Amino acid sequence: LSLESQVRARTDELRALNEELLVKTTKLQAASDISWDLMNNSMGEDVDLLARAAKLMSERLGYYHVGIFAIDASRGFAVLRATNSTGGQEMLAKRHQLKIGGTGIVSYVSQSGRPRIALDTGADAVFFNNPFLPDTRSEISLPIKFGNTVIGVLDVQSTLPAAFQEEDINPLMTIANQLALVLQKSDD
Repeated sequence: LSLESQVRARTDELRALNEELLVKTTKLQAASDISWDLMNNSMGEDVDLLARAAKLMSERLGYYHVGIFAIDASRGFAVLRATNSTGGQEMLAKRHQLKIGGTGIVSYVSQSGRPRIALDTGADAVFFNNPFLPDTRSEISLPIKFGNTVIGVLDVQSTLPAAFQEEDINPLMTIANQLALVLQKSDD
């Protein structure tokens, strides 16, 4: 290879790495801003805070659907408490809940306490095909924990396949940790 083609290849590689770093930085900044907003408005009504968090996550991170679930007192169901999407609003109106340990990624995460990513919801054996969210192509769910106890689930969906990677877990867990404080406060 000529020196010119080597320089061009290296420049392209650096440009791609720079774009990737910019995306990561943007996600971290958005997670920080959303967490700050939750903390700064913590004296507000819990339902309003949860709805605000779902809306901000959708707007700042570009997600199709954000659902925030709370584990019910019997510890048998994850109950949808807030969302940003039209389909999610319909689910809220119907008091949508998922059996812990049942079908679906939210059910799995509520039982296991571990994050789960579905890169292709059509191929993921754990994914539940929700008629209210027909455009979902990939999904990530994260446990919302207070101490070691799962008290809820943060569920995020995208219209793009493979929209989530392992590196998305940390910024979203930052938000989930703030949501834990809101959910715990609402149980007191």
